Amino acid sequence: MAKISKQALSKKDEMMLFLQLCTLLNTQKTYSTKEVLSELLGAEEQLMLAKRFAIIALVWKERSLYSIAKKLHVSTSTVSRIKAMYQLGHYNKIITALEKPNVTIVSVLQTIDDILHLGGIMPHYGQTFQTEAYRRAPKRKLKKP
Repeated sequence: MAKISKQALSKKDEMMLFLQLCTLLNTQKTYSTKEVLSELLGAEEQLMLAKRFAIIALVWKERSLYSIAKKLHVSTSTVSRIKAMYQLGHYNKIITALEKPNVTIVSVLQTIDDILHLGGIMPHYGQTFQTEAYRRAPKRKLKKP
């Protein structure tokens, strides 16, 4: 859980800050929203939000808790907590956006896939430890007949 200052804001001030953040993100074009979020969030926060979105998308696609936890390197309790919230009707806006055949959502899912694979969290497709160890081994000299 994120650390929040002990000096609490009033609910009205919290709502105003959140609305200002939403306004900032809504006025940005797609390409610059990434830049704004990169400046606003640290690497850990970006990864946390991306993983949470990925968990929601995979729960929606009815993947098993264990497979989601293993793929995203999160605990099964985290996945089960998000799945319970999903079953209670939370994340409706996200699910509605996922259900629409929308190029933006496809690109978001592709970005999540890229983050997981290119960021080193998951191996690239077809890449295993054995294939990488074989590639790193010195080239064997083949005798020419």
